[in-house]
Amino acid sequence: MTDRTITAALAAGALGAALAMPALAQPQPTVPDPEALEIANGFDHIGAEVHELVLDGRPVFYIDEGDAEGRAVVFLGGQGTSLAAFQLTEFNRSLRESLGLRMISVERNGFGESPFNPELGYSDYAAEILYVLDHLDVDDFAIVAISGGGAYAAHLAATAPERVSSLHLAAAVSRTLPTRSEPANCNLSLDDMAAQLEDFTHSPKDWWGVPDSPVLIVPGWQAQAYADATRSFYVNGQLGNATALAAEYLRPCGDDAVADAEQITAPAYLYWGEDDESVPVAEMAQWQEALGNVVRATVYPGQGHTVQYRQWDQILADIAGLGDYTVVCRDDSTRLVASDDVGEDEFLGNCAWQAAE
Repeated sequence: MTDRTITAALAAGALGAALAMPALAQPQPTVPDPEALEIANGFDHIGAEVHELVLDGRPVFYIDEGDAEGRAVVFLGGQGTSLAAFQLTEFNRSLRESLGLRMISVERNGFGESPFNPELGYSDYAAEILYVLDHLDVDDFAIVAISGGGAYAAHLAATAPERVSSLHLAAAVSRTLPTRSEPANCNLSLDDMAAQLEDFTHSPKDWWGVPDSPVLIVPGWQAQAYADATRSFYVNGQLGNATALAAEYLRPCGDDAVADAEQITAPAYLYWGEDDESVPVAEMAQWQEALGNVVRATVYPGQGHTVQYRQWDQILADIAGLGDYTVVCRDDSTRLVASDDVGEDEFLGNCAWQAAE
C-alpha cells in the first residue's frame, strides 16, 4: 500500500467516525420562541458621547444627553470633576427621560480632555457654555450646579439672565457671590497649591471616595466616581498633574471672581444637607442673601455633602417645572405627590433609598 493510499484510508476512517458520533447536547434555550425575540437594531446605552468644538483655537468638549426637543439643562459638576461627573446622576436616567430633560455639560479648563490655560477664568467658561448652546440651537436653559460647580453657576446665570429659566443649587459653593466669606488659600502660589493637592490627583480613589454615604447603595456609583476622577486628572496625559485643580481652588481669589448677583433673575431652588461639613448650610444662607428670587430652600436632616444625589429625583422634578410636587415613597411606590399633601413623617425620594436608612 502506498503512502497516498494509507492517507486516504485514514481520512475515510476519520470521516466515518465523525459521522458516527452522537449529537452533542446543547444548553437549554432561555427564551421559548427564538424567532419571536425582538432584537434592537441599535446599541444599548453605556455612557454619554463626548463631542468637540473649537472656540478661538481652543478645543471645547461637551456631552448632550436627551431628546433635542426636551428642556435643556446645563449641568455643572463639583470641584475638579470632568464632564463625566454627569454620569453619577444617571441612576435616575429613566425619570430624567420621562420628564423630558436634556442634559448638557461642558468640560472645564484643564480637566479631562480640556487643555489647561492659566489665563482663563469664570467668564471664559461661561462663554464656552454659551458657545456650545448656540451651536446646539438652545435658547433657554436651566442650570443645575453641584458643590464646586456653584462658583461657575453664579457667573453663567449673571452672564445670560434672559436665557436662564431656573437655577438649582445642590450643596453649591458660594465662593463667587458678593455675600461670600473670605476665600481661602489666596496667599499661596499656584505651585504651592498644586503641591498640597497632588496626593489627591495622584490617587483618584482618595479624591472621590465617599465612605458612609447613602449613595453607595447605588450599584456601580463609586466605581463611576473613580472613573470621573481618572478622566479629570489623566485622560489627556496630565499624569495626575494638580495644576488645573490648584487653579480652580485659587480662582475665587481673582479680581473678577465675584459675579454680579443682581443680574441673576431666574427662580432659584436650594438643596442642602444639614450635616454637610464640606459646604455647610451657612453657604446656603449666603445664596439666599445674594439672590432675591429663591423659590425654595430645603435643608435635609441627617444628610451630608452627597445630598445632591440623594435628592436628585426631586431636583429633576423641580427642573421640569413640578416644584409644587414632592417625590415620596408611599405604599411601597415612588410617586409625585402635591407638596401640600406630604406628611411630616413621609419618606422623601425613591423607595430604593430606604435601603440606606
